[in-house]
Amino acid sequence: MQEREPTFDALRDAHVAALTGSLIDGLEHGPGGAGYVWSRSIPDPTLNFAFGVRRPDQFAWAGAAALGRARAPAFLARDDGEIALLRALFEPAILYPASWMVARGLPAPAPAGSAVTVQATPAPGPDFEGVFAHLSDAPAVRTHLRRYYIPALRAARGRPGLAALHLVLRDAAGPAACASLYLRGETAGLYNVSTRADRQRRGLGTAVTVAALREARARGAAQVFLQCPAGGRIEALYARVGFRTACAPTLLCTTSP
Repeated sequence: MQEREPTFDALRDAHVAALTGSLIDGLEHGPGGAGYVWSRSIPDPTLNFAFGVRRPDQFAWAGAAALGRARAPAFLARDDGEIALLRALFEPAILYPASWMVARGLPAPAPAGSAVTVQATPAPGPDFEGVFAHLSDAPAVRTHLRRYYIPALRAARGRPGLAALHLVLRDAAGPAACASLYLRGETAGLYNVSTRADRQRRGLGTAVTVAALREARARGAAQVFLQCPAGGRIEALYARVGFRTACAPTLLCTTSP
């Protein structure tokens, strides 16, 4: 019998649990099951958003929760129905369709002598940072990563029941690709998959993703989930290594980035 895909609520809760203590700082509960996820140090709407907003009172509460933290309100809609309800409340400045993907039947653990090292600590090490901080040639992107994401990752703290693993893949020139796994029981979240800008288009992103899936299985995970932009090359890359789209939510933003 085919396994049922995890629900939107289950994946959202797993995502928040995985990143709380590193990129996410908390979850505030609101009226009627609404919620607001927030990051103290990173202003991006992907880490500061409301969910479960369908009514004017929930919309007002979520707006106040965001503005109280100096964040522009953003709203995560699980489907077209929620998008329509939110559009009745405001006109979005921009929409970000996403693909929430799940992989099962994980590959066997890697043999000895792998070019991938694994660091089992809340914060990644210098080799990981050296890859992650150079995932783009664009100066604005690099500045954003160094200003917000690198400090947040360095300050990550451990949480009971959550195991953080940071992988670094090396090639002949040194650290070339990285990824993070956050494991809770039989479920793992895959994040921060990156390849240095000067080593891209060589299959290293695929290689570190497969290595992460192998590591997740070795640590007892039965499934791995991730989030990525809907459509395009990135989603296709994950599909090729065994991920399937389980949910397709959309982030509606009140201001342009």
